[in-house]
Amino acid sequence: MLLLLDGNNLAWAGYYGLERAMKPETAERKHRVALLGLASMTLGVIARAGEPPTGMPAPAASAQQSMFDDASNAKTATLTGVAIAFDEGRPLRRRALFPAYQTGREGDPKFVENEPTILAAIDEFSAMCKATLPFDVLRGKNTEADDLIAGVVHHNPKADKRIVSTDRDFLQLIGPKTTIYSPVKKVVVDEANFDEQAMPKSSSGAIVPFPRARFLDYRALIGDPSDNLPGVPGIGSLSAAKLLAADKLDAYLATTALPSVRNPGGLVRDALGRKSALAEAAFADGTAADVIARNRTLMDLRSGAPCWDDLPSYTTTGTYDRAALEAWLDEQKITTVDRAQLFACIASFG
Repeated sequence: MLLLLDGNNLAWAGYYGLERAMKPETAERKHRVALLGLASMTLGVIARAGEPPTGMPAPAASAQQSMFDDASNAKTATLTGVAIAFDEGRPLRRRALFPAYQTGREGDPKFVENEPTILAAIDEFSAMCKATLPFDVLRGKNTEADDLIAGVVHHNPKADKRIVSTDRDFLQLIGPKTTIYSPVKKVVVDEANFDEQAMPKSSSGAIVPFPRARFLDYRALIGDPSDNLPGVPGIGSLSAAKLLAADKLDAYLATTALPSVRNPGGLVRDALGRKSALAEAAFADGTAADVIARNRTLMDLRSGAPCWDDLPSYTTTGTYDRAALEAWLDEQKITTVDRAQLFACIASFG
């Protein structure tokens, strides 16, 4: 199985997870927490071959051990390779289409304060990987890790692949050969449990399902606040699911979706089972069409990005140096990773 890690996603998740426990105050301490978080998140999941933890930490485990919960894990898959992708710079390709893309986080004081620390940890960890590990490190100026990972998925259609990320846009790539591991929820999402893990639930906890092939359209309808992408006015997660359960999204963009003499409510109202003046107006005046077209383009990880045409130019393959890796782990005092499993995993493909 080819393991694909979303580096920036794991770096931020690891930092915030440890920050709550370790409460760093100095710049040096923050860098230590950022590097520890990234290394523990990535090397831990690699040692487990992309599987969730199966054991619980010992009673005397440290805060960092409790955070990553990597004790007593049984590796259940054999890796054929590991690739870790990192963002670099700003998402200029998507901002050319929508200038506000991801700008919300740049106005968040906490993001602004912590970004230099996270990026410094990424640089150090990336250099360590290239010097000591037989992994592919993918990174390119003003290129997003999402596109790089999607490109690797596209170019390896016959290989079993597992993406490690909390980014829900990757869920559109799930199929017979591609699964997702969410390191925060500690769950693998595949075709079998897709509805349970990815579909919205009503207030009673019941899943509101729609065809999995329409997941990108679901995301386009509801938008993504984390990327500063608004959705269609009047449409939330449950409304989006109801629309897509009833018909393809493009059906609602046709004139037949609008109220008429034959169908006073229109397709939108029929699918929702209620009147929604805001949503109906959005579909009627073209707002919905514009939002959907924009979000489909920005969120689509299946139809290609410029980096797909030349992935090797974004890729550096490291050289395995076990002694140097062990020395780095000792120097950084990383105790959350099962080294025996990590080295065994590397030996299987390194």
